[in-house]
Amino acid sequence: MNRRSMLLASFAFLAFHRQSMAQPESATRSNVLADELEKHPNCVICNMDRRKFHYARHLLHYADNLVQGTCSVNCAAVCMVQERRRGFLAIYAPDFGATSEPRPLFEVSSVTYLIGSDLRGVMTKTSKIPFANRDAALLARQTHGGETADFAAAIRASLEEIANSVTRRYEERLLRQARTTEP
Repeated sequence: MNRRSMLLASFAFLAFHRQSMAQPESATRSNVLADELEKHPNCVICNMDRRKFHYARHLLHYADNLVQGTCSVNCAAVCMVQERRRGFLAIYAPDFGATSEPRPLFEVSSVTYLIGSDLRGVMTKTSKIPFANRDAALLARQTHGGETADFAAAIRASLEEIANSVTRRYEERLLRQARTTEP
């Protein structure tokens, strides 16, 4: 076997092995929500317990049937950026207004978010709380403040918050470096 054939065979093996290790079980629309907390107990971004944060969790169902669970809309935003080429079949968010535990999931197209209220968010300084019922979101807004918005606005707010955090950390590092190099 010549060097080129051996190299190509090695790359093919590594590509196949990487693909088989990275692909979780496939899913169809009908069974995505069934036992989703057992199938996806931890957030794929930060490894937080999704059962503990059932009131903020999100579930992303991609066009190639990959399903990923996150603990919050912020981690869902990171997933959406990382996996943007896959496309989405559906994205699900919980109904914060529900009283059952775990809170039921709904497609984000029908969910209203309460952004910036005094309700505590998950993985964020600015809370982004999902409600399946717009009237429940408006009622919570009267009590807790904030603004109502759709999923796109919640994702924009999450990505803006992440960008601000990253740039702030970079600027702080530059300041530390400048202090250590000064005589």
